[in-house]
Amino acid sequence: MSKRILLLCLLVPILTACSARTATNAGSDLVIGAYENEEKREVAESRPGSHSSSNNTRKDVTAGIFSAIFGALSRTLNSD
Repeated sequence: MSKRILLLCLLVPILTACSARTATNAGSDLVIGAYENEEKREVAESRPGSHSSSNNTRKDVTAGIFSAIFGALSRTLNSD
């Protein structure tokens, strides 16, 4: 699984033209996506009767990677 994450982290800048600004945006998207997923998970786990998982951090990082990919694609499609 970690090889896939590394591969995706390397592909995001390549797919987004490797500019410094785009890489910064992708990094920001990754962090923001992971943070928002963590917040949602903590709210869900605070409810009575919820079950926690042992790989929560991995799920947060995966959500961040998808956020970075979709953010790069949406900026590319919405640019003039």
